[in-house]
Order: sequence, then C-alpha cells, then structure tokens
Amino acid sequence: MGVLTIPFRGLLRVFDEVAEQAEQELYNEDAVKAELMDLYQRLEAGSLSEQDFGQHEAELVQRLEEIEERKKRRAGHGAH
Repeated sequence: MGVLTIPFRGLLRVFDEVAEQAEQELYNEDAVKAELMDLYQRLEAGSLSEQDFGQHEAELVQRLEEIEERKKRRAGHGAH
C-alpha cells in the first residue's frame, strides 16, 4: 500500500459512512410512520389535496413494505 492510496481509502470510508447513514434514514420505520401521520394531519387540515395525499401515501406505504421485506430478509440470513 503506497502513500497515494491513503487518501483514496479515506474517501471510500467517508462514502461508505454516508451511504450507511442514508440507508438507515431510508429504512427508519418510525420516521416513515411519522411522515405518514403528518400526511394524514395535513389532509385533515386541508393543506394537502387528495391527489397529493394519494401520491405521497403510496410512496410511504411502499417504503414501509420495503422495510418489512428487508426485515424478513435480514431475519432469514440470521437464521442460517
């Protein structure tokens, strides 16, 4: 390993950490549920159209389904 690879490895490490943080945020079930609750409140308050609500709700529900599927996959890998 040469001296020139040290900055590159450091940069890769930063990218890995950023990717891991983004993944944790994306798959944070509590945060997605909170977004969904906020969405319902905005609809009830009239600050969100039914069309926008439907679009955002579908995205959040899809994320919740992905989170559930990810949990199942991880549980399956842990069982082996």
